[in-house]
Amino acid sequence: MRRHSNGCRIVCLSDDPAVSRYCEHVPLVNDWAGWWSKLELFNLPGKTVYFDLDTVIKGDLTPLVEYPHQFTMLSDFYKPHRSASGIMAWEGDYRWIMDGFTMDKAKGYRTPAKWGDQGWISERVDPDRWQDIAPGQIASYKASSRAEIDAAAVVCFHGKPRPHEVDWKA
Repeated sequence: MRRHSNGCRIVCLSDDPAVSRYCEHVPLVNDWAGWWSKLELFNLPGKTVYFDLDTVIKGDLTPLVEYPHQFTMLSDFYKPHRSASGIMAWEGDYRWIMDGFTMDKAKGYRTPAKWGDQGWISERVDPDRWQDIAPGQIASYKASSRAEIDAAAVVCFHGKPRPHEVDWKA
C-alpha cells in the first residue's frame, strides 16, 4: 500500500498491538464487537481515507485521496442504492456519528435495509459514492468483470473469499 499512498500516514485501528510491526497502531477504545469497532474511525482527526483489511490496493490512490471529500462511501456492489462501509473517506470532525451507539442498539441493525455499521453510518450521513466520484477505480473481486478488476486501483473482497484465500496476483 505504501507504494500507492503518495506519502500518506497509514494507521491500523486494532486491539492487537502487534500490528505496529507493519504500520502505526491506534488502539481501540471501546469494546465493540466485530465490525462495530469500525465506528472508532471517527475519532481520527483531519482528512481520513479508510480501507477494510480485505481490500487490495493495486494502483495509484492519488485520485481517491486528493478528492475534496465531505463524506464518501461505497455503493453496495449488488444493491447500489445502499451504502457500504468497506472504503470511506471524510474530512472534518465526524465523531458525532458514534453518539448514542451501544452494542444493545446494534441489535436493530441486522436486517438487509439496516445492515451493521454501514446501516448506522448511512442513517447519519448522506454520502457521496466512490463509484460516482472515481468511476472504474474500485472493483469487486466477486461482482466485477476481470477487465474491471484489471483496470481498477482498488479491489474489494467483501465476504468470502478473502484475498489470502485466492491465487491473487495484483
